[in-house]
Amino acid sequence: MTTDLGLDTLLVRLGLGLVAGALLGWNREELGHPAGLRTMVLICLAACTAMLLANWLLAHTETPDTTVLRLDLMRLAQGVLAGIGFIGAGTILKQGSIVRGVTTAATVWLATVVGLCFGAGAWQLGMAATAGGLVVLQGLKWVEARLRRRSYGSVTVVFDAGQTSHATLLAVIEAQGFSLRSARFEQDGNRGRLRGLGAHRACGPAWSLALIAALRSTPGVERVAWEDAA
Repeated sequence: MTTDLGLDTLLVRLGLGLVAGALLGWNREELGHPAGLRTMVLICLAACTAMLLANWLLAHTETPDTTVLRLDLMRLAQGVLAGIGFIGAGTILKQGSIVRGVTTAATVWLATVVGLCFGAGAWQLGMAATAGGLVVLQGLKWVEARLRRRSYGSVTVVFDAGQTSHATLLAVIEAQGFSLRSARFEQDGNRGRLRGLGAHRACGPAWSLALIAALRSTPGVERVAWEDAA
């Protein structure tokens, strides 16, 4: 950590933080995830500013013999990393059995660390982390899709228990090739409800539409809903 904080140094470090935050935020914004472009830029800029402040304090709190510091300056960076957890947690959403936003929360954490790197003057490390983050977000998503070759989601069926049953609906779902990982069964009088979470071996929306059509054609089914687990 250097104490040489001229105007040119400040501008270069802040500029690199802005660019890194913009690149990471662009990826989230393009895919429609929470914590998009402006959020990532602000997070990275704030982290960079916090580390620059630590540098400034380092330069202005040395004793005359320059051997002892009156402040534990690393606590500032630790506080930034601890506080960013609240923003990361806000991007994670749980909808029934489906959890969304975990990757975005991890990207928020990465943007914070990248900002700290640029603020501390570790430009090479910050640029390498930014490049690595983009490779993971862009490249590994394609690799993950190639490895999975499956579509994940949940199906919800509301039906008249006097005309059909949970067992009948499960048979229809399995006949369509939907492998259930978990299921929830509800029945209140003549009104029944089935919610299943699982995966299908095919990709694309065509098979989910076929699943909905098969369930809707079952006597007693009143409503069918499908939700992708992106």
